Amino acid sequence: MPTPRARAEWAARVHAEYRSAAHSARLAHLCIACGLDEDLARRALQVAGEELDHARLSHQVLVALGGGDEPQAIDAGELLLPPSPDGPLADLVDLAVRGFCLGETFAVPLFAAMRTEARHPRARDVLDRILADEARHRQLGWDLLDALLALDPDGVRRRVQDKLPGWLDAFRQAYRPADEAVPLSDEERAVGLLPAAAYRQAHDRCRAEDIGARLRARGLG
Repeated sequence: MPTPRARAEWAARVHAEYRSAAHSARLAHLCIACGLDEDLARRALQVAGEELDHARLSHQVLVALGGGDEPQAIDAGELLLPPSPDGPLADLVDLAVRGFCLGETFAVPLFAAMRTEARHPRARDVLDRILADEARHRQLGWDLLDALLALDPDGVRRRVQDKLPGWLDAFRQAYRPADEAVPLSDEERAVGLLPAAAYRQAHDRCRAEDIGARLRARGLG
């Protein structure tokens, strides 16, 4: 039987995917404004469309779990990032690295872990679709970082090195939720919910084995 915790998880997923769609569209705008190769802007727009798909599909899971079919209320403040006083190139660096090199890279093992135990047909299908897309979203982030390093090696490297500790700490906190007072039920695991220990494991392994290696290869680790 679906639980309120399961519905809350998938409602949060709707919000997260919709927010990612908005940020991906902004990424495309910044790519154009900063004169990057148009292929990167087109890929960012493709990601925006896929994130909208993910939000819609996640809402379908929520409905299947008894969450009702009314639209989810989303605060516009979640979708609009304030512009950096340092200009659009700084905005692009921040969004590409924080949102894609880190966020989308962390998302790949997280969704893989969610999919491992998912048995609910609708949840399983949606997780399959999201997981298939996330690897491309991750790659866009690292390709953007390479393009930005080629454009302004010293400036981009300084900015990333300055902000990276704070960004990584924020992800560490997000991936280390407090242990559940009530353990997950089989039904909750079946729709993709993960215990806190699995979040921590996904984060720690990805940071050490994937993100750390990619950053070091670019002289940023």
